[in-house]
Amino acid sequence: YGLGIKEIWEIDPKMHQPGLVVHTAGWPLDGKTYGGSFLYHLENNQVAVGYVVGLGYENPYLSPYEEFQRYKTHPEIRKFFEGGKRLAYGARAIAAGGLQSLPKLVFPGGA
Repeated sequence: YGLGIKEIWEIDPKMHQPGLVVHTAGWPLDGKTYGGSFLYHLENNQVAVGYVVGLGYENPYLSPYEEFQRYKTHPEIRKFFEGGKRLAYGARAIAAGGLQSLPKLVFPGGA
């Protein structure tokens, strides 16, 4: 399982590249911690950006939110957000381990 954090931004039209998809793995996490990011250029000069950190991390002081904020400081990522405005944000636990991580959807007497 992992913790996913996502934001929707309205960015400068000069920086917008409709259809651009950027996926990363690792940084700014250390080599022992599972995680990565996504950045999707949507329509209307909007960008969806997110970061996922696996919940198996060993460092009790690690803050997935702070790692997401550090990720957005990378020069190749930061350039998209300069002069932009965050429109929405959220976070949730996700089943990052594929089909084996999903809970059963049925139980005796219910679904």
